[in-house]
Parts: sequence; C-alpha cells; structure tokens
Amino acid sequence: MIEIGLKYTSELTVTDAVTAIAVGSGDMPVLATPMMMALMENAAMLAVKNELPDGCTTVVDREKFMSRL
Repeated sequence: MIEIGLKYTSELTVTDAVTAIAVGSGDMPVLATPMMMALMENAAMLAVKNELPDGCTTVVDREKFMSRL
C-alpha cells in the first residue's frame, strides 16, 4: 500500500519552449497547462517510486487500463 502524504518537489524553469504559445494550448507567454500537468505527474511518480514493488514503474495496471480504451 502506498503511504498517504508522500511528497516530492519538482522544479521547472519556464522558457519559451514550455509556454502556452509554444505548445499550442493558449496564446499567452505563460507556463502551459499540459507542461504543468506533466511536471505534477512526474513529481507524483517520483514521490511513490520507493513505495512500489520491485520492477513496477507505475501504479496503473497498463494492460487493464488499455483494455478499457
């Protein structure tokens, strides 16, 4: 079971490459929402990394998830 309350800090310098304009998610020179979501997903994965069984790289059963698409 994954422990509740795990934390991890990720940092990203906002450059032109990760703005809403560059990734096509808006027309302002701010951090793009998809890039923010990717940063958050990465932080979450790194937070639980040591809680997963050996060899496991995700908390999602990939085969089961893909079979439902």
